[in-house]
Amino acid sequence: MYRAVVSAMNHPDPFNPYMGLFNFRSIRALSRTATEVDVVTPRPRAPPVGPYSEFGEIPSRHDYGSHEVHYPRFLYLLPQKLFKYTLSSRSFADMLPEYISTHFETPDICHAGHIHYDGYGLASYCWSNDVPLTVMGRGKILNNFYDLSQISRRKIRGTLEYADGIFCVSESLARIANDITDTPKATVLPNGADPSRYPTDNEQAIREELGIDRDTTVVMFCGGYTERKGINEICEALDDIRSDDVAFVFVGHYGDLRTDLIGALKASHHDNYRVLWEVPPLGLRRWFAAADIFMLPSHAEGRPNTIYESMASETAVVASAVSGIPEQVEDGETGILIPAKDPNALATALNSLIDDPEKRERLGANGKARLVSKGWTWDAHGRRLATLHEAILDDGQLPASEVLN
Repeated sequence: MYRAVVSAMNHPDPFNPYMGLFNFRSIRALSRTATEVDVVTPRPRAPPVGPYSEFGEIPSRHDYGSHEVHYPRFLYLLPQKLFKYTLSSRSFADMLPEYISTHFETPDICHAGHIHYDGYGLASYCWSNDVPLTVMGRGKILNNFYDLSQISRRKIRGTLEYADGIFCVSESLARIANDITDTPKATVLPNGADPSRYPTDNEQAIREELGIDRDTTVVMFCGGYTERKGINEICEALDDIRSDDVAFVFVGHYGDLRTDLIGALKASHHDNYRVLWEVPPLGLRRWFAAADIFMLPSHAEGRPNTIYESMASETAVVASAVSGIPEQVEDGETGILIPAKDPNALATALNSLIDDPEKRERLGANGKARLVSKGWTWDAHGRRLATLHEAILDDGQLPASEVLN
């Protein structure tokens, strides 16, 4: 048994219950091992009025059952693009060590839900207290590393160099992390999904409740309404999707292209669609259970949790062959991989599955079997995270066999 302090700025709070659910599930899975976990989720200081004033209503602590979360405040300046890696990250890094020292026992190890802000903020505390540091490497920062400013790259590289272990959600991201650091230390720690939580046995009853006919093909998207997630390609592909007996379901909780998507749907020949906002996890799992095809024409990713969810719900996948997606989707066996930024390829792949129910059922069943055989579940994630921590605590670093070559 060991004690860990986890910093995860991107984590739910009582007013933002869907923020960073992957961090919540990761921490919950870790807490189900023998690990004692203290969690800190820093939040921006709230202005008295305006769209961000609700941050002032977030409590100082909240109990999630599996773990209690502390919500200390730091100075977060806008516009984010100008101050994120400068004044805001400095405020974060100044606040976090003092807060941990004041409120928690000295842990055996610290774990960061993200490289920045969390890993950068934890580094000085770990150095002062001789505590190992591990960081999670996810898609956006690593995929875009070489496009960032010199200041940003210096802070991220310094955090990665200092960390005792870098845990990436995909092999592609682990290779990027190892290219950034002088000494390779990145390994793969997949996220996952738990098939037992997806009510696929009740698919027809769920469809009836949702007003979807038995024979209608449900094509689902889940992610941000953003250019990076391929919303523009979806808009362009709509008129080339031939069947009229298709229901489109879009689920998102951020992004500025939602209005564009609605406009494209209205202008298309399709009239059965839903463009949803902030669907609770239980409702989202019902949509996955009802869906026949999941589409994700992203421009860049890590390993998307939504593809794990599709596999858990036996839903065939159509996705771009970018970043870690080909590590998840076996082309022709669990889904169809397409080139990024190619609306014609997206429409062709969707048409092929809409026209062939037996094929999409086979791909969906194969996807669930692959998820289970690879151990891509949250329980397995928690056990592996604890094992990696214990290896660092025993030997001071990850064994060479764990580091991705």
